[in-house]
Amino acid sequence: MSTIRVIVTTIEAVRPHPNADALELATVGGWQVIIKKNTYRDGDAIVYFEQGTVLPREVSEALGVTNYLAQRTDLDGNKVLVIHRVRLRGEPSFGLVIAAEPGMQVGDDVAERYGAKKYFPPVRTTAGDSLGSHPHFPSYTEIENLRSYPNIFAAGEEVIITEKIHGTNCRVGCVAESVDGQRTLIRMAGSKGLRRKEPEPELLGTNTYWFPFTLPGVGTLLAELFAEGHNRAVLYGEVFGHGIQAYHYGQSTIAFRAFDLLRGADFAGYDEFLARCERHAIPTVPLVERGPFSLARVKQLSDGDSLAGGTHGREGVVVRPVVERTHPEIGRVILKYVGDQYLFGKAAEQDSTDL
Repeated sequence: MSTIRVIVTTIEAVRPHPNADALELATVGGWQVIIKKNTYRDGDAIVYFEQGTVLPREVSEALGVTNYLAQRTDLDGNKVLVIHRVRLRGEPSFGLVIAAEPGMQVGDDVAERYGAKKYFPPVRTTAGDSLGSHPHFPSYTEIENLRSYPNIFAAGEEVIITEKIHGTNCRVGCVAESVDGQRTLIRMAGSKGLRRKEPEPELLGTNTYWFPFTLPGVGTLLAELFAEGHNRAVLYGEVFGHGIQAYHYGQSTIAFRAFDLLRGADFAGYDEFLARCERHAIPTVPLVERGPFSLARVKQLSDGDSLAGGTHGREGVVVRPVVERTHPEIGRVILKYVGDQYLFGKAAEQDSTDL
């Protein structure tokens, strides 16, 4: 899950609102926000709260913004006030902007000062029993929002843009352990945060997180990596379809599409990942485009018809470099861009948290 930061930054590109004389549009990082006319100018220092940020009521009242927040139920069942996206006179606005306070410096993260936290929706009903974590069966990379980190990719850098499927994060893999002196392959499966107990064989097809093992290619891929000498191999993907989330992509049951592969200590580059999955007939998330990075192009591609099936639009896209690399701000470079159509649709309001 991506993090929440409350950053002191500058406002950019203040421009007229096309449909409201008393409002203006502005850019903060990769986000568009709506502000009152003549309140800010380009370069002004501001505090930016991303959509999805929870504020304590006493803070929201002190800032005079309570009426602009949405009351939601969180993961623990508490009623909380959440900064959410809105559409004013036809233009989207993401997040909240206030003037920087005296002593604040551009670049400061002031989340603690305002008691700001990330909003986690209620927990969905999950399939399977939880097990203790295993050090060689890691959760997937934390994927940050490209709108919050618009400068991670260099202009023109070759990137892979894939569709972000609206389902639940799943990982399946094998870890080599010594059993009675023999190197043995142990199968594992889990959700984003929990490893799950293996069900009886006849229940594999209906178990959300063990379902990928019903695909013959998953087992042969993991065995191939094991034979190559890797002591662990984890295939990451999305389980989706009927009963998973609001989007079902025309599936009457559940389905799986892979999006990444860890072998040994390293993630496979996209070309290797794709080649291995194709060789073992493992379905992968749809490729939307491969080419030079442009934030405007990513935004354009984040909306549109889903390539995964059904009549749904896209939830968004995931962007990664062709050549694996890291960045000091976020670690491994892979970011998401959720589309405006999804964010302002009913499905976004029906999201749930899956541990």
